[in-house]
Amino acid sequence: MKKIISILCVFAVVLASLSVLGFAVDTSYKPYEDSQYFKYGDYDIHYRVIPAKGQQKGRIMMLHGFLCSTYAWRNMAAELSEEGYECVLADLPNFGFSTRENEDMEIVDRETLITELMKSIAPMNEWILAGHSMGGGVAVNIAINNPVKSLLLYCPAPQSEFPEAMEGLITSAPMKFVMDTFFNHGTRIDFLVKLVIFFATMDWNFAMNYDVSGVTGAVQYDRFGSGMCEMMYNVKPTDLGNASKIACPVLLCQASDDIILNASMKEQMNSAFPDATTYTVESVGHQCIENRAEELCKVTVDFLEK
Repeated sequence: MKKIISILCVFAVVLASLSVLGFAVDTSYKPYEDSQYFKYGDYDIHYRVIPAKGQQKGRIMMLHGFLCSTYAWRNMAAELSEEGYECVLADLPNFGFSTRENEDMEIVDRETLITELMKSIAPMNEWILAGHSMGGGVAVNIAINNPVKSLLLYCPAPQSEFPEAMEGLITSAPMKFVMDTFFNHGTRIDFLVKLVIFFATMDWNFAMNYDVSGVTGAVQYDRFGSGMCEMMYNVKPTDLGNASKIACPVLLCQASDDIILNASMKEQMNSAFPDATTYTVESVGHQCIENRAEELCKVTVDFLEK
């Protein structure tokens, strides 16, 4: 019995130690040839720049959705680059190859980190800001407080405040251990990942031919699950009540077969932007920025050039 208790004690200590480790990323690691890192406080934000082809018409900051990374924008960025737009793709903290948060860090909200990254490249009034899903909620908050040129929202998801009563459970060492284990090992079954891609896109052929390494490489990197637990508690709610302060033109695209966003979430965004230019991508799911990039690029370019 004493031996069992000793083993359990050691296991508990290991779990506790996992919760206080600093999850700093290795900035010498370049997951892509164009990988760069922006340092701000305790954070290293991974980002990539896709140059415009020919004469540059504009510069777009592109923010991904939940469980995604810069990889999700690869097709849209390639299309927009061909049309003369420089695309900057950033991994939000805890996703992709950016810093994973923990309770020993000085937490900085995502909006500040991305705003400072944008300012380090060009003045805010020179930027077009794009967000998909969770990234759409972040983009809205940034646009409320900054004079961006245009706001592009693709299946945007408003972020809600996490229940304070759940903090102890979600940010506990056992929960982080479980989440890290799940994402590190559960995502090694390619068919399961492709099944998730199918439900996100509602496109079987696209999902079955998907290069899952673009997803799994990021979620298996540096305690993804632990960082996500911290993020869920630290997330800043989307301030839709002040969306009317956004003075720039807004493009709002939804997907007809989106099963990720419920009707209430869509209505919140639609109601917040009654004057937006709207577009519905037919017969496609939530992750339409990947498998319908060409169509969305045309809609986006038409909107921007008007």
